[in-house]
Amino acid sequence: MMVLSPLCFPSTAWVGALAMGMIFFCSPVVSMFTDHFGCRKTAVSGAAVAFIGLLSTSFANSLILRYFTYGILFGCGSSFAFQPSLVILGHYFRQRLGLANGVVTAGASLFSMGLPVFLDKLVGPLGLSRTFQILSLFMLVQALLALTFKPLLPTGGGMGPPGMGPGPAETQTQATAQGMSKWSKAIAGVRKYFNLRVFHIVTYRVWAFGVATAVLGYFVPYVHLINFVNEKFKENNKEWVLLVCIGASSGVGRLGFGKIGDLIPGLGKVYMQTLVLSSGGDRCFPSR
Repeated sequence: MMVLSPLCFPSTAWVGALAMGMIFFCSPVVSMFTDHFGCRKTAVSGAAVAFIGLLSTSFANSLILRYFTYGILFGCGSSFAFQPSLVILGHYFRQRLGLANGVVTAGASLFSMGLPVFLDKLVGPLGLSRTFQILSLFMLVQALLALTFKPLLPTGGGMGPPGMGPGPAETQTQATAQGMSKWSKAIAGVRKYFNLRVFHIVTYRVWAFGVATAVLGYFVPYVHLINFVNEKFKENNKEWVLLVCIGASSGVGRLGFGKIGDLIPGLGKVYMQTLVLSSGGDRCFPSR
């Protein structure tokens, strides 16, 4: 994911922080769109919105406007482009899904290593506006790559082995839809794509809210680490090396824990993630 370099004032740091927050804040809505429209359409549309966000940011002349163009527009578009890229893996991989997730998410680590160097060489001679325009081209490439998604599961069918259809309850709901009122149909449609029954499971509630709490500081280093180094070590002019190191260790961790996760049966994967979260190494876990 591309983020703004940490800047000196808290108000400017909010631009990048808002974008990264929107990537995960939009996840429930992205899941609904992915179930309804499929991975390909959702990812392509998201990449197009992110492209518009980055391109419009290059012409924005005020911080408030960049809150919208970069923080919200680019952030939401990135969320719609990112989540389907992980969902599509479940269509192709079952036994080695952890390793597949690790390989895919390790690509983000490679960009985390390369982008700081790339931006350091680019911003100086070209300026921030031109840099945003060049970065927006990456989102166009992502839109083209998303066109290659070929889902094997039916749209709206949920995750599962190929050929798995809707359950008996869903089939009965569809069969009796003709006799329902418009309000009842609307409620049934919301429940179909935003299933809250999973929160009836105590262990899922503990896991969901526990992970949400644990990652409150997930992106703090990316937003404030460079600024911290500039303040404490003013003679240093290669602060971007820190982001390269984070990206490298993250990529190795994702690949390694992805493979380990495939070897651990059942709920053992959850316990492994809990251990990683407790040690502060969530960035190594491939599900991220």
